[in-house]
Amino acid sequence: MVQIGLTLPVAAPLLAACGTASNTGAESQVPAVEITDPNDPRFERRTVLDSFYTLDNDYFQGWDRASREMCAVYNLERDRQVDNSSVDALRGIFEAAVTRQIAGVVNAPAVAASTPEVIGITQQAGIPTSTAWSNAPWSTPLDIGDYFVSYQAGNDEALARAVCEILFKEMGGKGKFIHIEGQRGNSASDRRNVGVDEALAAYPNVQMVAREEGGFSRSVTQPVIESLLTAHPDVAGIMCSNDDSAIAVVNALESRNMQVPVVGIDVINEFLDAMQRGGTALASAAPHGSWLGAYCMVKVFDAMNGFQLTVPERMMYFGGFVVDTPEAAAAYQDLMYKAERFPFDYEKWSRVLHPDDWDPQNSLRPIDPNAYWANYPKPAGYQLPPDYATATDSGEFQRIEEMYKTAFKIDPWKDIRKLCKNNGGADVL
Repeated sequence: MVQIGLTLPVAAPLLAACGTASNTGAESQVPAVEITDPNDPRFERRTVLDSFYTLDNDYFQGWDRASREMCAVYNLERDRQVDNSSVDALRGIFEAAVTRQIAGVVNAPAVAASTPEVIGITQQAGIPTSTAWSNAPWSTPLDIGDYFVSYQAGNDEALARAVCEILFKEMGGKGKFIHIEGQRGNSASDRRNVGVDEALAAYPNVQMVAREEGGFSRSVTQPVIESLLTAHPDVAGIMCSNDDSAIAVVNALESRNMQVPVVGIDVINEFLDAMQRGGTALASAAPHGSWLGAYCMVKVFDAMNGFQLTVPERMMYFGGFVVDTPEAAAAYQDLMYKAERFPFDYEKWSRVLHPDDWDPQNSLRPIDPNAYWANYPKPAGYQLPPDYATATDSGEFQRIEEMYKTAFKIDPWKDIRKLCKNNGGADVL
Protein backbone atom coordinates (compact mmCIF):
# COMPACT_ATOMS: atom_id res chain seq x y z
CA MET A 1 0.00 0.00 0.00
CA VAL A 2 1.21 3.50 -0.86
CA GLN A 3 1.84 5.62 2.24
CA ILE A 4 0.24 9.04 1.91
CA GLY A 5 -0.37 12.30 3.66
CA LEU A 6 -3.74 13.79 2.81
CA THR A 7 -6.62 15.96 3.90
CA LEU A 8 -10.05 14.59 3.02
CA PRO A 9 -12.37 16.88 1.05
CA VAL A 10 -15.82 18.04 1.95
CA ALA A 11 -18.51 15.86 0.34
CA ALA A 12 -20.01 17.06 -2.91
CA PRO A 13 -23.76 17.60 -3.05
CA LEU A 14 -25.85 15.52 -5.43
CA LEU A 15 -26.71 17.42 -8.57
CA ALA A 16 -30.26 18.70 -8.77
CA ALA A 17 -32.50 17.31 -11.49
CA CYS A 18 -31.36 18.70 -14.83
CA GLY A 19 -33.11 19.98 -17.87
CA THR A 20 -31.20 19.78 -21.14
CA ALA A 21 -27.65 18.81 -20.25
CA SER A 22 -24.75 20.81 -21.58
CA ASN A 23 -20.97 20.89 -21.48
CA THR A 24 -19.87 22.44 -18.23
CA GLY A 25 -16.07 22.38 -18.38
CA ALA A 26 -13.65 21.82 -15.53
CA GLU A 27 -15.13 21.46 -12.07
CA SER A 28 -13.75 22.48 -8.72
CA GLN A 29 -16.75 22.05 -6.40
CA VAL A 30 -14.90 19.39 -4.37
CA PRO A 31 -11.52 20.39 -2.93
CA ALA A 32 -8.77 17.97 -3.90
CA VAL A 33 -6.88 16.04 -1.27
CA GLU A 34 -3.53 17.48 -0.29
CA ILE A 35 -0.87 14.94 -1.25
CA THR A 36 2.35 15.61 0.66
CA ASP A 37 4.40 12.56 -0.31
CA PRO A 38 6.20 13.10 -3.65
CA ASN A 39 6.36 9.31 -4.07
CA ASP A 40 2.58 9.03 -4.05
CA PRO A 41 1.31 8.46 -7.64
CA ARG A 42 -1.24 11.21 -6.97
CA PHE A 43 1.34 13.85 -6.10
CA GLU A 44 1.24 15.48 -9.54
CA ARG A 45 -2.20 16.95 -10.19
CA ARG A 46 -3.39 15.94 -13.65
CA THR A 47 -6.54 16.67 -15.65
CA VAL A 48 -8.90 13.91 -16.76
CA LEU A 49 -12.01 14.00 -18.94
CA ASP A 50 -15.29 12.41 -17.86
CA SER A 51 -17.70 12.30 -20.79
CA PHE A 52 -21.19 10.84 -21.06
CA TYR A 53 -24.30 11.43 -23.11
CA THR A 54 -26.80 12.86 -20.63
CA LEU A 55 -27.26 14.36 -17.19
CA ASP A 56 -31.03 14.23 -17.45
CA ASN A 57 -31.51 11.24 -15.16
CA ASP A 58 -30.47 10.04 -11.72
CA TYR A 59 -28.27 7.30 -13.12
CA PHE A 60 -25.77 9.65 -14.73
CA GLN A 61 -26.15 12.21 -11.96
CA GLY A 62 -24.97 9.46 -9.60
CA TRP A 63 -22.12 8.63 -11.99
CA ASP A 64 -21.19 12.33 -12.02
CA ARG A 65 -21.24 12.73 -8.26
CA ALA A 66 -19.20 9.60 -7.51
CA SER A 67 -16.68 10.43 -10.20
CA ARG A 68 -16.18 13.84 -8.57
CA GLU A 69 -15.69 12.20 -5.18
CA MET A 70 -13.17 9.75 -6.61
CA CYS A 71 -11.22 12.45 -8.45
CA ALA A 72 -10.98 14.47 -5.24
CA VAL A 73 -9.48 11.48 -3.41
CA TYR A 74 -7.06 10.88 -6.30
CA ASN A 75 -6.04 14.55 -6.69
CA LEU A 76 -7.33 14.69 -10.27
CA GLU A 77 -8.71 17.80 -11.92
CA ARG A 78 -11.89 16.61 -13.61
CA ASP A 79 -13.37 18.05 -16.79
CA ARG A 80 -16.97 16.91 -17.29
CA GLN A 81 -18.47 16.98 -20.79
CA VAL A 82 -21.94 15.91 -21.91
CA ASP A 83 -22.53 15.20 -25.60
CA ASN A 84 -26.36 14.95 -25.52
CA SER A 85 -26.22 11.76 -27.65
CA SER A 86 -24.54 13.61 -30.54
CA VAL A 87 -21.74 11.68 -32.24
CA ASP A 88 -20.43 14.93 -33.71
CA ALA A 89 -20.29 16.50 -30.26
CA LEU A 90 -18.55 13.42 -28.85
CA ARG A 91 -15.97 13.51 -31.61
CA GLY A 92 -15.32 17.17 -30.84
CA ILE A 93 -14.93 16.41 -27.14
CA PHE A 94 -12.30 13.74 -27.87
CA GLU A 95 -10.45 15.96 -30.32
CA ALA A 96 -10.38 18.77 -27.77
CA ALA A 97 -9.01 16.34 -25.16
CA VAL A 98 -6.02 15.71 -27.40
CA THR A 99 -5.47 19.40 -28.04
CA ARG A 100 -5.62 20.15 -24.32
CA GLN A 101 -3.29 17.23 -23.47
CA ILE A 102 -5.79 15.60 -21.14
CA ALA A 103 -4.14 12.79 -19.16
CA GLY A 104 -6.99 10.25 -19.27
CA VAL A 105 -10.54 9.83 -20.55
CA VAL A 106 -13.69 8.06 -19.36
CA ASN A 107 -16.68 7.82 -21.68
CA ALA A 108 -20.20 6.40 -21.82
CA PRO A 109 -21.20 6.70 -25.49
CA ALA A 110 -24.82 6.71 -26.64
CA VAL A 111 -24.11 5.20 -30.06
CA ALA A 112 -22.09 2.01 -30.16
CA ALA A 113 -21.01 2.46 -33.75
CA SER A 114 -19.12 5.64 -32.82
CA THR A 115 -16.64 3.96 -30.50
CA PRO A 116 -13.89 2.78 -32.89
CA GLU A 117 -13.56 6.26 -34.35
CA VAL A 118 -13.68 8.32 -31.16
CA ILE A 119 -11.54 5.98 -29.07
CA GLY A 120 -9.15 5.84 -32.00
CA ILE A 121 -8.56 9.55 -31.44
CA THR A 122 -7.25 9.06 -27.91
CA GLN A 123 -5.48 5.83 -28.88
CA GLN A 124 -3.46 7.69 -31.51
CA ALA A 125 -2.64 10.43 -28.99
CA GLY A 126 -1.57 7.95 -26.30
CA ILE A 127 -4.31 8.92 -23.82
CA PRO A 128 -5.61 6.06 -21.61
CA THR A 129 -9.36 5.65 -22.14
CA SER A 130 -11.98 3.54 -20.37
CA THR A 131 -15.59 3.22 -21.53
CA ALA A 132 -18.86 1.73 -20.34
CA TRP A 133 -22.20 0.39 -21.54
CA SER A 134 -21.97 0.76 -25.32
CA ASN A 135 -19.34 -0.48 -27.77
CA ALA A 136 -19.33 -1.33 -31.46
CA PRO A 137 -19.79 -5.07 -32.05
CA TRP A 138 -16.61 -6.95 -32.90
CA SER A 139 -14.39 -4.05 -31.89
CA THR A 140 -12.47 -5.02 -28.77
CA PRO A 141 -9.96 -2.93 -26.82
CA LEU A 142 -7.25 -5.10 -28.36
CA ASP A 143 -8.45 -4.13 -31.84
CA ILE A 144 -8.12 -0.42 -31.00
CA GLY A 145 -4.84 -0.58 -29.10
CA ASP A 146 -3.12 -0.40 -25.74
CA TYR A 147 -4.63 2.95 -24.77
CA PHE A 148 -8.19 1.61 -24.93
CA VAL A 149 -7.67 0.42 -21.40
CA SER A 150 -10.98 -1.22 -20.56
CA TYR A 151 -14.67 -1.58 -21.32
CA GLN A 152 -17.20 -2.26 -18.54
CA ALA A 153 -20.87 -3.23 -18.86
CA GLY A 154 -23.63 -4.75 -16.82
CA ASN A 155 -24.92 -8.05 -18.13
CA ASP A 156 -27.82 -6.40 -19.92
CA GLU A 157 -29.38 -9.60 -21.21
CA ALA A 158 -29.41 -11.15 -17.75
CA LEU A 159 -30.65 -7.97 -16.01
CA ALA A 160 -33.52 -7.54 -18.46
CA ARG A 161 -34.40 -11.22 -18.27
CA ALA A 162 -34.40 -11.11 -14.46
CA VAL A 163 -36.78 -8.16 -14.14
CA CYS A 164 -39.05 -9.57 -16.86
CA GLU A 165 -39.27 -12.90 -15.05
CA ILE A 166 -40.36 -11.09 -11.89
CA LEU A 167 -42.94 -9.16 -13.92
CA PHE A 168 -44.28 -12.22 -15.75
CA LYS A 169 -44.70 -14.09 -12.47
CA GLU A 170 -46.61 -11.09 -11.09
CA MET A 171 -48.83 -11.27 -14.21
CA GLY A 172 -49.61 -14.91 -13.42
CA GLY A 173 -47.60 -16.07 -16.41
CA LYS A 174 -50.05 -14.71 -18.97
CA GLY A 175 -51.48 -11.56 -20.49
CA LYS A 176 -50.57 -8.69 -22.78
CA PHE A 177 -47.17 -7.11 -22.36
CA ILE A 178 -45.59 -3.85 -23.57
CA HIS A 179 -41.85 -3.30 -23.84
CA ILE A 180 -40.45 0.24 -23.92
CA GLU A 181 -36.95 -0.27 -25.29
CA GLY A 182 -34.13 2.25 -25.02
CA GLN A 183 -32.27 3.60 -28.05
CA ARG A 184 -31.61 1.35 -31.01
CA GLY A 185 -27.93 1.13 -31.82
CA ASN A 186 -26.98 1.49 -28.15
CA SER A 187 -25.37 -1.74 -26.91
CA ALA A 188 -27.18 -1.73 -23.58
CA SER A 189 -30.55 -1.20 -25.24
CA ASP A 190 -30.03 -3.82 -27.91
CA ARG A 191 -28.83 -6.41 -25.42
CA ARG A 192 -31.71 -5.71 -23.05
CA ASN A 193 -34.04 -6.48 -25.94
CA VAL A 194 -32.41 -9.89 -26.19
CA GLY A 195 -33.01 -10.49 -22.47
CA VAL A 196 -36.68 -9.53 -22.81
CA ASP A 197 -37.04 -11.94 -25.72
CA GLU A 198 -35.42 -14.73 -23.72
CA ALA A 199 -37.89 -14.18 -20.89
CA LEU A 200 -40.80 -14.16 -23.32
CA ALA A 201 -39.64 -17.49 -24.74
CA ALA A 202 -39.89 -18.98 -21.25
CA TYR A 203 -43.43 -17.60 -20.77
CA PRO A 204 -45.34 -18.50 -23.95
CA ASN A 205 -48.65 -17.21 -22.56
CA VAL A 206 -47.30 -13.69 -22.23
CA GLN A 207 -48.03 -11.82 -25.45
CA MET A 208 -45.88 -8.83 -26.40
CA VAL A 209 -48.33 -6.48 -28.11
CA ALA A 210 -45.89 -3.59 -28.58
CA ARG A 211 -42.20 -2.75 -28.50
CA GLU A 212 -41.47 0.94 -28.98
CA GLU A 213 -38.42 3.14 -28.45
CA GLY A 214 -38.42 5.33 -25.36
CA GLY A 215 -34.98 6.80 -25.91
CA PHE A 216 -34.00 6.10 -22.28
CA SER A 217 -35.95 9.31 -21.58
CA ARG A 218 -39.22 10.12 -19.85
CA SER A 219 -39.92 12.99 -22.24
CA VAL A 220 -39.56 10.69 -25.27
CA THR A 221 -41.47 7.87 -23.57
CA GLN A 222 -44.46 9.93 -22.40
CA PRO A 223 -46.27 10.33 -25.76
CA VAL A 224 -45.32 6.77 -26.73
CA ILE A 225 -46.88 5.19 -23.65
CA GLU A 226 -49.96 7.41 -23.81
CA SER A 227 -50.64 6.12 -27.32
CA LEU A 228 -49.92 2.51 -26.37
CA LEU A 229 -52.21 2.58 -23.33
CA THR A 230 -55.01 3.89 -25.53
CA ALA A 231 -54.38 1.10 -28.04
CA HIS A 232 -53.98 -1.62 -25.38
CA PRO A 233 -56.11 -0.73 -22.33
CA ASP A 234 -56.02 -4.38 -21.21
CA VAL A 235 -52.23 -4.56 -20.96
CA ALA A 236 -51.16 -6.69 -17.97
CA GLY A 237 -47.51 -5.68 -17.57
CA ILE A 238 -44.88 -3.24 -18.86
CA MET A 239 -41.08 -3.45 -18.92
CA CYS A 240 -38.95 -0.35 -19.58
CA SER A 241 -35.30 -0.60 -20.52
CA ASN A 242 -34.47 2.11 -18.02
CA ASP A 243 -36.19 3.76 -15.08
CA ASP A 244 -36.41 7.21 -16.61
CA SER A 245 -38.77 5.73 -19.19
CA ALA A 246 -40.43 3.72 -16.41
CA ILE A 247 -41.31 6.90 -14.52
CA ALA A 248 -43.16 8.19 -17.59
CA VAL A 249 -45.07 4.90 -17.69
CA VAL A 250 -45.86 4.97 -13.97
CA ASN A 251 -47.13 8.54 -14.27
CA ALA A 252 -49.32 7.67 -17.26
CA LEU A 253 -50.80 4.65 -15.49
CA GLU A 254 -51.49 6.55 -12.29
CA SER A 255 -53.17 9.37 -14.19
CA ARG A 256 -55.54 6.77 -15.68
CA ASN A 257 -56.02 4.88 -12.39
CA MET A 258 -54.63 1.74 -14.03
CA GLN A 259 -53.03 -0.87 -11.76
CA VAL A 260 -50.47 -2.41 -14.13
CA PRO A 261 -47.10 -3.63 -12.80
CA VAL A 262 -43.99 -1.95 -14.23
CA VAL A 263 -40.35 -3.02 -14.04
CA GLY A 264 -37.24 -1.15 -15.11
CA ILE A 265 -33.48 -0.87 -14.82
CA ASP A 266 -31.31 1.72 -13.00
CA VAL A 267 -33.06 2.15 -9.59
CA ILE A 268 -33.47 5.89 -9.94
CA ASN A 269 -34.73 7.84 -6.95
CA GLU A 270 -38.26 8.49 -8.26
CA PHE A 271 -38.83 4.85 -9.16
CA LEU A 272 -37.78 3.85 -5.65
CA ASP A 273 -40.33 6.37 -4.34
CA ALA A 274 -42.98 4.76 -6.53
CA MET A 275 -42.09 1.28 -5.27
CA GLN A 276 -42.57 2.43 -1.69
CA ARG A 277 -45.98 4.02 -2.24
CA GLY A 278 -47.27 0.85 -3.90
CA GLY A 279 -49.36 0.42 -6.99
CA THR A 280 -47.53 0.06 -10.28
CA ALA A 281 -43.75 0.15 -9.70
CA LEU A 282 -42.76 -3.45 -9.03
CA ALA A 283 -38.97 -3.87 -9.34
CA SER A 284 -35.82 -2.39 -10.84
CA ALA A 285 -32.37 -3.77 -11.56
CA ALA A 286 -29.50 -1.86 -9.95
CA PRO A 287 -26.40 -1.54 -12.16
CA HIS A 288 -25.00 1.16 -9.85
CA GLY A 289 -24.16 4.19 -12.01
CA SER A 290 -22.32 5.82 -9.13
CA TRP A 291 -19.97 2.87 -8.69
CA LEU A 292 -19.40 2.56 -12.43
CA GLY A 293 -18.47 6.17 -13.14
CA ALA A 294 -15.83 6.21 -10.42
CA TYR A 295 -14.57 2.71 -11.21
CA CYS A 296 -13.89 3.59 -14.85
CA MET A 297 -11.89 6.59 -13.68
CA VAL A 298 -9.80 4.37 -11.39
CA LYS A 299 -8.98 2.15 -14.37
CA VAL A 300 -7.73 5.24 -16.20
CA PHE A 301 -5.73 6.41 -13.17
CA ASP A 302 -4.00 3.05 -12.88
CA ALA A 303 -3.18 3.07 -16.60
CA MET A 304 -1.82 6.63 -16.32
CA ASN A 305 0.57 5.21 -13.73
CA GLY A 306 1.77 2.33 -15.86
CA PHE A 307 -0.49 -0.51 -14.69
CA GLN A 308 -1.46 -2.94 -17.47
CA LEU A 309 -4.56 -5.11 -17.34
CA THR A 310 -4.56 -8.66 -18.65
CA VAL A 311 -6.50 -9.54 -21.80
CA PRO A 312 -9.58 -10.86 -19.92
CA GLU A 313 -9.73 -7.74 -17.72
CA ARG A 314 -10.07 -5.36 -20.63
CA MET A 315 -13.74 -6.27 -21.15
CA MET A 316 -15.61 -6.96 -17.93
CA TYR A 317 -19.15 -7.46 -16.68
CA PHE A 318 -19.89 -5.80 -13.35
CA GLY A 319 -22.52 -6.87 -10.85
CA GLY A 320 -25.96 -5.50 -10.17
CA PHE A 321 -28.97 -6.96 -8.37
CA VAL A 322 -32.74 -6.56 -8.54
CA VAL A 323 -34.42 -4.32 -5.97
CA ASP A 324 -37.84 -5.89 -5.64
CA THR A 325 -39.41 -4.95 -2.29
CA PRO A 326 -40.46 -1.61 -0.79
CA GLU A 327 -38.04 -2.24 2.09
CA ALA A 328 -35.09 -2.78 -0.26
CA ALA A 329 -36.13 0.30 -2.24
CA ALA A 330 -36.08 2.44 0.90
CA ALA A 331 -32.70 1.06 2.01
CA TYR A 332 -31.14 1.61 -1.42
CA GLN A 333 -32.51 5.14 -1.47
CA ASP A 334 -31.06 5.91 1.96
CA LEU A 335 -27.62 4.59 1.03
CA MET A 336 -27.26 5.82 -2.54
CA TYR A 337 -29.35 9.00 -2.66
CA LYS A 338 -29.75 10.44 0.82
CA ALA A 339 -26.37 9.75 2.40
CA GLU A 340 -23.80 12.55 2.45
CA ARG A 341 -21.22 10.33 0.76
CA PHE A 342 -21.30 7.22 -1.34
CA PRO A 343 -20.27 4.11 0.63
CA PHE A 344 -17.10 3.45 -1.35
CA ASP A 345 -13.47 3.22 -0.30
CA TYR A 346 -12.21 4.66 -3.58
CA GLU A 347 -8.52 4.18 -2.78
CA LYS A 348 -8.95 0.43 -2.43
CA TRP A 349 -10.12 0.12 -6.03
CA SER A 350 -6.67 1.02 -7.35
CA ARG A 351 -4.14 -1.69 -8.16
CA VAL A 352 -1.47 1.03 -8.11
CA LEU A 353 -2.30 2.40 -4.65
CA HIS A 354 -3.22 -1.00 -3.19
CA PRO A 355 -1.33 -3.67 -5.14
CA ASP A 356 -1.73 -6.30 -2.42
CA ASP A 357 -5.15 -5.56 -0.94
CA TRP A 358 -7.16 -3.95 -3.75
CA ASP A 359 -10.91 -4.46 -3.61
CA PRO A 360 -13.34 -3.49 -6.43
CA GLN A 361 -16.27 -3.52 -3.96
CA ASN A 362 -18.47 -5.14 -6.57
CA SER A 363 -18.51 -8.41 -8.43
CA LEU A 364 -16.87 -8.53 -11.86
CA ARG A 365 -16.11 -11.22 -14.41
CA PRO A 366 -14.50 -11.20 -17.86
CA ILE A 367 -16.63 -10.83 -20.98
CA ASP A 368 -16.12 -13.43 -23.69
CA PRO A 369 -16.36 -11.38 -26.90
CA ASN A 370 -17.65 -14.37 -28.88
CA ALA A 371 -20.58 -14.76 -26.48
CA TYR A 372 -21.10 -11.02 -26.01
CA TRP A 373 -21.55 -10.39 -29.72
CA ALA A 374 -23.05 -13.75 -30.67
CA ASN A 375 -26.21 -12.04 -31.93
CA TYR A 376 -24.26 -9.66 -34.19
CA PRO A 377 -22.87 -10.77 -37.57
CA LYS A 378 -19.10 -10.60 -37.82
CA PRO A 379 -17.71 -8.21 -40.43
CA ALA A 380 -16.40 -10.10 -43.45
CA GLY A 381 -12.97 -11.49 -42.72
CA TYR A 382 -12.91 -10.36 -39.09
CA GLN A 383 -11.22 -12.51 -36.47
CA LEU A 384 -10.69 -11.70 -32.81
CA PRO A 385 -7.11 -10.78 -31.94
CA PRO A 386 -5.25 -14.06 -31.27
CA ASP A 387 -4.47 -13.04 -27.68
CA TYR A 388 -8.07 -13.91 -26.82
CA ALA A 389 -7.66 -17.52 -27.91
CA THR A 390 -4.37 -17.71 -26.03
CA ALA A 391 -5.97 -16.36 -22.85
CA THR A 392 -8.87 -18.81 -23.19
CA ASP A 393 -6.71 -21.85 -23.89
CA SER A 394 -4.33 -21.05 -21.03
CA GLY A 395 -7.17 -20.76 -18.52
CA GLU A 396 -6.51 -17.08 -17.93
CA PHE A 397 -10.19 -16.12 -18.22
CA GLN A 398 -11.07 -18.50 -15.38
CA ARG A 399 -8.07 -17.38 -13.32
CA ILE A 400 -9.07 -13.72 -13.61
CA GLU A 401 -12.68 -14.49 -12.71
CA GLU A 402 -11.52 -16.26 -9.55
CA MET A 403 -9.08 -13.45 -8.74
CA TYR A 404 -11.90 -10.88 -8.77
CA LYS A 405 -14.13 -13.10 -6.63
CA THR A 406 -11.35 -13.29 -4.06
CA ALA A 407 -10.62 -9.55 -4.20
CA PHE A 408 -14.28 -8.55 -3.62
CA LYS A 409 -14.51 -8.24 0.16
CA ILE A 410 -16.25 -4.95 0.97
CA ASP A 411 -19.88 -5.14 -0.15
CA PRO A 412 -21.52 -1.69 0.08
CA TRP A 413 -24.97 -3.19 -0.53
CA LYS A 414 -24.87 -6.25 1.74
CA ASP A 415 -27.66 -5.02 4.02
CA ILE A 416 -29.90 -4.11 1.08
CA ARG A 417 -29.51 -7.54 -0.50
CA LYS A 418 -31.02 -9.09 2.63
CA LEU A 419 -34.24 -7.15 1.97
CA CYS A 420 -34.63 -8.40 -1.61
CA LYS A 421 -37.08 -11.20 -2.32
CA ASN A 422 -36.03 -12.83 -5.60
CA ASN A 423 -32.67 -14.60 -5.64
CA GLY A 424 -31.77 -13.09 -2.27
CA GLY A 425 -30.34 -9.95 -3.84
CA ALA A 426 -27.58 -11.90 -5.58
CA ASP A 427 -25.72 -10.12 -8.37
CA VAL A 428 -26.88 -10.79 -11.91
CA LEU A 429 -23.70 -11.55 -13.85
